Amino acid sequence: MNEVRLQEAGGYFVGDLLRLTSETFEVQLVHVGVSRVSVEWPWLEVDSASNNSWDGTMGFSRKSQSYDWCNTPWRLEPDPEELEKGDSCFVGIPPTDVRIVEIIEYDPPADFGFLPRPELVLAVRPVEFWGDVEAGFGINLNSGEPIEIELIERRTRA
Repeated sequence: MNEVRLQEAGGYFVGDLLRLTSETFEVQLVHVGVSRVSVEWPWLEVDSASNNSWDGTMGFSRKSQSYDWCNTPWRLEPDPEELEKGDSCFVGIPPTDVRIVEIIEYDPPADFGFLPRPELVLAVRPVEFWGDVEAGFGINLNSGEPIEIELIERRTRA
């Protein structure tokens, strides 16, 4: 798998300010641990031809003040601390402003254990955590996840 860092792709540029949102969707809780919960992730499929294992779930911190929340735009309702195995909950993205820090193209598409395999990923960092270089997450532009992306500000070109 070749990973190429780009300055622009898919109509986006490194440095662009974006607003991410997603309506809420009902999902099933499949695992509850002391510090994490896992929910079924309906937008991706397990890749049976993959060299990597993915179980069809997405994990989240149970603690509302956890550092982990700066590494995902998704939020759960009700609060994960209140959830028990088998419960349903809602997952969505409240308006979240992010800046693109990298654009990554995979050729061939990346094998992470799920389908569709990522081809173009925006690596972004939430504006509220801008000073924290460990904060951020990737947006797989061909994933089928219902993320609405609004361009707020085009990067300033030097």
